[in-house]
Amino acid sequence: MRSFSKAAAVGVLAILFGNAAKAADVPQLPGAPPFLEDVPLLVDEFGSNWYLRGDIGYRFNNDFDRARNLDNPPALHNPDLDNKTWVFGGGVGYKLEWFRADLTFDVSTKAKFEANSIIRDNDFRAKIDTVTGLVNAYGDLGTWWGFTPYVGAGVGFARLKAEGFRIPSQHAGEARSDENWNLAWALMAGVSYSISPNFLIDAGYRHISMGDAWSSADHDRNRLTVKNLSSDEVRIGFRYVID
Repeated sequence: MRSFSKAAAVGVLAILFGNAAKAADVPQLPGAPPFLEDVPLLVDEFGSNWYLRGDIGYRFNNDFDRARNLDNPPALHNPDLDNKTWVFGGGVGYKLEWFRADLTFDVSTKAKFEANSIIRDNDFRAKIDTVTGLVNAYGDLGTWWGFTPYVGAGVGFARLKAEGFRIPSQHAGEARSDENWNLAWALMAGVSYSISPNFLIDAGYRHISMGDAWSSADHDRNRLTVKNLSSDEVRIGFRYVID
């Protein structure tokens, strides 16, 4: 009896699977519920619209509104900030048709600050370096022969650090370095060229405003403040589109 039950069960299963196999070949009747089909395997791919970028820039116009010696003047005369500085940066972004956005971080070489006092030339001395982080948005203006001009704007932070402030004629020693954090913003324009579907080179201009920089006080309570620091940059870099 047990053998007969096993044989009957095997027969029923064979009939059911056989009918299911035949049903897969039967055309669907109008109004009938759809046959069950194999569900396709869904693969969530990391889209190719993401990109990495790297840049190098030359700051040809480090500018500021004014510089002051606080707490215990002598006054500053003819303050000047070195224009010969470089900036290096990188970031990650996403492109969607004509619009793209990225997050970038940049660090500069130190700009030498000098100003005269009533006693001697170049009596005020310091160095200022900057670190910036921006969220940027760009609009591509079209593509011709692989060239894509664009405009953009960014907003974020700037960390400014005044190092080595001293006044040799005061013999007060060197003030310790101090840093401050400011709101920063930038305007950009440039053109990119597609070397391959995954690799683009980029040349552009950027104006960036970074806020104020100041030093700590030296032993005679001299303290340097540089107001509204900004820079103009020419930049060249690359973008690598991730597959």
